[in-house]
Amino acid sequence: MVLPQLLNAAERRARISAAAAAAVRDHWVTLHDGPRTVPAAPLGQELLVYRVDNGRLLADLEERLGARPDGLPKLHAEEASPRTQALLHDLLVTKARDPRGPILQELQRLAVQTEPLLVDAEGVVINGNRRLAAMRTLLDTDPERYGRFREPLVAILPPEVSRADLEYLEASLQMAPETKLAYGWVERRLKLREQHDRLGLADDWIKEAYRLGDPAQLARELGELALAEDFLETFASAPRRYSSIADAEALFVGLAAQLEGLPRRLQRPWRQLGFLLIERREGLDPALPKHFPFSPPPTPQLPALTLQRLGQDWGLGDASDEAGAPELSRSLLQELTRIARAPHRRPVRAAAVQEALDAVRLQIRQGQTPQKLLNNLRQSRKLLERLRPEQLQDQDRHHLQGELAALAAQGAVLLGPQAAPGVAASRPRPLRRSLPRRLGDWLRRRR
Repeated sequence: MVLPQLLNAAERRARISAAAAAAVRDHWVTLHDGPRTVPAAPLGQELLVYRVDNGRLLADLEERLGARPDGLPKLHAEEASPRTQALLHDLLVTKARDPRGPILQELQRLAVQTEPLLVDAEGVVINGNRRLAAMRTLLDTDPERYGRFREPLVAILPPEVSRADLEYLEASLQMAPETKLAYGWVERRLKLREQHDRLGLADDWIKEAYRLGDPAQLARELGELALAEDFLETFASAPRRYSSIADAEALFVGLAAQLEGLPRRLQRPWRQLGFLLIERREGLDPALPKHFPFSPPPTPQLPALTLQRLGQDWGLGDASDEAGAPELSRSLLQELTRIARAPHRRPVRAAAVQEALDAVRLQIRQGQTPQKLLNNLRQSRKLLERLRPEQLQDQDRHHLQGELAALAAQGAVLLGPQAAPGVAASRPRPLRRSLPRRLGDWLRRRR
């Protein structure tokens, strides 16, 4: 984009001085010697200069100019030049798009300025460089919608303000600790519920105010709050003791999502088992949020298989059909739910649930190994079918013969007496690389 053509320093000083004299002194700033009021007035874009001494840009500028010892002093000397301003603009727009503080997205949504920029007597922006870059970018893309940005509201510092005051201002405005206390996850959801249920505010209003990108997020967060309150009231016997679960957001968010995806008959036992794990979380695996019931199971069978195993471990009988598939009766599920809720022996029960989950996950992984092996062997066979004897050189033939012999020996050990006649049963040597990968690499080299 083409940046505004800046007036020279003398013209900027005169225009800004006239605007300050006609404006009301109603904007507070904190200088080193204490707070004071300064005038705020709309100023044209041709009066506003990006500041080289911007703390957010120091690392970027040093990186770009690191090999040139005179680079940064030269930028200071030519601060208002088109070349320097273009460089600063590019860096500032990138900062304005940063998702950690997406000021460009916010101004794009609102199309209005909500806080004045802060400039010195020559129009150099002390606070608000990112906002100015965002406003200029939006004004360039849609002059009609963002027409208000042609003359941003600017608080003007008096000419006598020193360099030390400017540095103090930047540090106090940009780098001092944030004094706003962030909402906790429970407080956020309580506020959402108050606005939605008690005040009856429209869903669209709430979604707009909270920047909820997903239309279903409001319902999800209210459901997570209901789940947490059920835990406090019915499981922990501590209604409204929200402080006790301040660190458990990931667990309640994950549990709510996983319960929704379970068959209805499995939801009650896993709700209570999830509550049990949440209550005893300090004594369990720190990676708890990464595993079911707080994250998706590695296979849909894991929830039922784990309940089956817990039924056996807790002396509730073997609940499986002849094929080994879990057949969980209604009475078994009710008993598992009751045991999970029982107030006694909860530390032992929670550890047993985690052990059962770990054991079933291992069992599932081991059960998948033969199928993976068969898939690799089929892939190897297809690659072999594409080879022709005349394609092989002596070295290729030697390597292939060794790998096939090692594979045959491994198969003989694995299959035992069932191995095909003539298959060597000697001790196999380990394969240096998987056969499918070796064959695939060889074919690619021959193309």
